[in-house]
Amino acid sequence: MPINEDPDALSAAGRHADAARAAAAAGDHARAAALWERIWEFTAAAHAWQAAGDPAKALRAAIEAKDEPLVDELGRALAATDDGARVALDVLARQRRHGPAAELAERLGEVERAIDHYTRAHRDLDAARLLEGAGRDREAARVLERALDLVVGDERPEVHLRLGRILGRRGSHDAAARHLQEATRPPASDAVAAEAKRHLVVSLAAMGLSDAARTTLLELRRVAPDTPADLPQFLRAARAAQPAPTGEKEVVAGRYRLVALLGAGAAGRVFRAVDEITGKTVALKMFFAAGARGGAAYERFVRESRLAQALRHPALIEVYDVSLDHGFLVMEYLPGGSLAQRLAAGDRLGGAQVRRLALELLGGLELAHHRGVVHRDVKPANLFLDSRGAAKLGDFGVAHLVDLGQTQTGGLIGSLAYMAPEQITGAPITIAADLYALGVTLFELLTGRLPFLGPDFVAQHLGETPPSPSAVAADVAPGWDVIIDRLLRKSPTERHGSIAELRTELEELQLGDRSGPAVALPRPRRDSRPHSIAELAADDPAPAETGRYQFETPLGQTAVSRLYRAVDRVLDRSVVIERFAEDADADAAIAHFLALARAGTPFLQRALSYDRATRTAVFEAPSGAPLGDDTGADRRLPPLDAKDTIRLLKRLARAVTAIHEAGGVHGAIGPSTVVIAESWIPTLLVSGLTPPVAGATTADDVRAVVDLVALASGVAVDELPAWLLGGAATPANVARVGAMPRGTGAELYAWADELEVTSLRG
Repeated sequence: MPINEDPDALSAAGRHADAARAAAAAGDHARAAALWERIWEFTAAAHAWQAAGDPAKALRAAIEAKDEPLVDELGRALAATDDGARVALDVLARQRRHGPAAELAERLGEVERAIDHYTRAHRDLDAARLLEGAGRDREAARVLERALDLVVGDERPEVHLRLGRILGRRGSHDAAARHLQEATRPPASDAVAAEAKRHLVVSLAAMGLSDAARTTLLELRRVAPDTPADLPQFLRAARAAQPAPTGEKEVVAGRYRLVALLGAGAAGRVFRAVDEITGKTVALKMFFAAGARGGAAYERFVRESRLAQALRHPALIEVYDVSLDHGFLVMEYLPGGSLAQRLAAGDRLGGAQVRRLALELLGGLELAHHRGVVHRDVKPANLFLDSRGAAKLGDFGVAHLVDLGQTQTGGLIGSLAYMAPEQITGAPITIAADLYALGVTLFELLTGRLPFLGPDFVAQHLGETPPSPSAVAADVAPGWDVIIDRLLRKSPTERHGSIAELRTELEELQLGDRSGPAVALPRPRRDSRPHSIAELAADDPAPAETGRYQFETPLGQTAVSRLYRAVDRVLDRSVVIERFAEDADADAAIAHFLALARAGTPFLQRALSYDRATRTAVFEAPSGAPLGDDTGADRRLPPLDAKDTIRLLKRLARAVTAIHEAGGVHGAIGPSTVVIAESWIPTLLVSGLTPPVAGATTADDVRAVVDLVALASGVAVDELPAWLLGGAATPANVARVGAMPRGTGAELYAWADELEVTSLRG
């Protein structure tokens, strides 16, 4: 058969192979390829497309032909250049060759695309590797957890290693240790087992299991003799080897991303946070006293941590995680808010609601009492509602372990408005103290007010007879009078003898037709949805007029405002109230503090509310003492060592970074505007400031922070870098750290971080 026949005529006659050969002989390789594809001869089509100069179609045809040697040949040819690799990537993706597509995408730096294709190819280890490298540990952990259900044999130890490494970095050392131990067992390779033991030493030490950590370190040294034999030295080296922090400036223990401040007090703050591992919204309670080991505040933190882990009940707030080293508790987040918020919003609960809540709470208190624990701070602010409206008791920070009726020490612990007489006088503490506080709480829920109105709560609790609930609110069933009267007896022995006895009385209570308020009290809010503590604070329209802030005490004045200290009766904390004058300078000061309020950081004084009509601002009152006076000559706190100085520098750098990233400048950083709490936790003041001088820049803030840190350490500014490096102050290290930055807070933080890393490396 002649090959110079017309391809069209041959194709029309159904002789497609002959037509393809004729087209190729005539030099029309694209026509030949199309003809070969018509009869499903894809290998021939691939060669024809290759001859036609279309490598993408050639690769597609080779894949259709399942001619793997040809696919490899064409793929390697395309991947020789980046442009060709992109062509091959598109073809492989369309043909669902996800494994090779992922490899090309990774080579080209298209990380998201590579992750997607590795996942589709079920190459979970590779997908997790890229997710981890991108800082997406939560997603990487999920992929690895899924992989554990799929992989068998030699791959399992590698999966356990990677999962344990992520969990350890995120502060979940208990779970990390379990995976890392699995990674050391057969069929793990020597390299995987050794790497797992390195991370296992760190997790065991973080859990307080020093002996187990040393044993594991000894096992590691048998295969890696260059490993430091001293456990503290090994841990320092492990910390120094960790990558410097990047963009996760508001992530606690590498796991809990802070979202919003929910509340604050003298001991610490409570944040709404997101667990980056599980994706769950949680409440994170961070204690200022966590670093003050041996102190009373630290002991209360340790006590709450241990009790929170030991007490499990549907009526007690569940605790998910505890870190004594980092100083935090992670608890369930309850969007329904506290009963104190409901009361502040004008709500009164009906008798049936109060009885149901009381019965729920009795279950939690009963468990605590059976474990020998007296809560000592039962009050509406510590009672929360879950999404179903069920009551839960939280905050065991001042809880008391009952030991033969021992007396209370350490001063008044609890809230005076709800405190039993024996707590006030220092008499022996029993479960009756919780019953008294519960009685005060039930009275308030039923009537909308406290049984004793203050301000001399001590004298009233000790000597006055409380009114009957039905005498205060006519719609309260008289059966409540008997129960409340017994709960509020001055002598503990005259109250209910047990939780079971009180439960029986509540269950037998006759509510009749007076089971609740006939008309709810007016609500000052626009809607009826539950509010978080943060919303309650931020939305308060006029604190001075609502009576929320009481017992105002003058603090002083500025050129444009007067300042007062007061008590927030809703959240039971101290606040600073600033009332501004009516002039242009005051307008500028108001604009300045509003700009600072946009910066979100735990090291900047928080603005709670601002009423434009009265020109009144309310601020969080920070705990601690100012570093010194305005001149800096009067340093009121002892000098810091190098380690604490770096810590203070990084925290202040975080504060000014948040301000600068929000487009502002503080402009008044000095010894009197930085308050230092325990463990050298600084709070940069926002209240009582005048507008920054004209032309103030971020560099001015940076210089002020450096000057302040030098004052705190007692070291001259010029000598500060070498002093902070300590024994690591070699010429090479000094050069690597570089000169002090003069620009932004972010640059200052990076410099301080490099100082810390270099000083640890030595």
